[in-house]
Amino acid sequence: MDIRIKTRQEVHPDMQYAVSDIHGCYDKYIELLRRINLKDSDTLYVLGDMVDRGPDGLKILLDISMRPNIIPFLGNHEYAALTCLPWLMEELTDENTEPDQLLWRLKSVQGWMADGGDTTVAEFRRLSPEARQDVLDVLEDLTVYEETEAGGREFVLVHAGLGGFSPGKALDDYQLDELILSRPEPGQDYFPDKYLVFGHTPTPFYTGARTEDARIYRRDRLVAIDCGCVSGGPLGCICLDTMEETYV
Repeated sequence: MDIRIKTRQEVHPDMQYAVSDIHGCYDKYIELLRRINLKDSDTLYVLGDMVDRGPDGLKILLDISMRPNIIPFLGNHEYAALTCLPWLMEELTDENTEPDQLLWRLKSVQGWMADGGDTTVAEFRRLSPEARQDVLDVLEDLTVYEETEAGGREFVLVHAGLGGFSPGKALDDYQLDELILSRPEPGQDYFPDKYLVFGHTPTPFYTGARTEDARIYRRDRLVAIDCGCVSGGPLGCICLDTMEETYV
């Protein structure tokens, strides 16, 4: 599987924003674009988990693919979709129904469905064959991390964190699961001169707040932005230039 790592060092947007874990909440996503007044000259980083759980994840994914100033990331839910959806499109043959292989595939699909993938499968089934291929193309083109500078600050943006972190470890040297499945501990420190912005872990894990009261969690240079919007919390977005927070 080819997960491309894209950089935007040549781009100097007016304003830069980050949001994560939209999870199929299309109306909140569109309202967020309106509230931050996202211009073509701005950049919005969407730090993964656009799909699953909510009803319109693929609608969000395809909308983002039409907006060159929105940079979508691979989250663990996109990875599961990218793994399982091609199997569901395959015609059954002797080659792909070997018992051990088929059992592994079935367990993978079952695990994904139990974690919210059922909504994505239902949405995928309603698409035309051409749109289904568009979805797979978009999933294959997602980035896994970005580095940027805004407001005089340096940022590392990733879906889940940096598992197996060490100060001298290059970002290219992290394994995929360390970027899309890790969970920073509340007191964990990363870079002395860069902010780590991530989603994946709903912020009540760090604050103890009720989901409906969730807000972006900031401690030193650690910035968690998944506010659990699909579970009754708000969709939280941070402006990297000003550190201003916006909620839907």
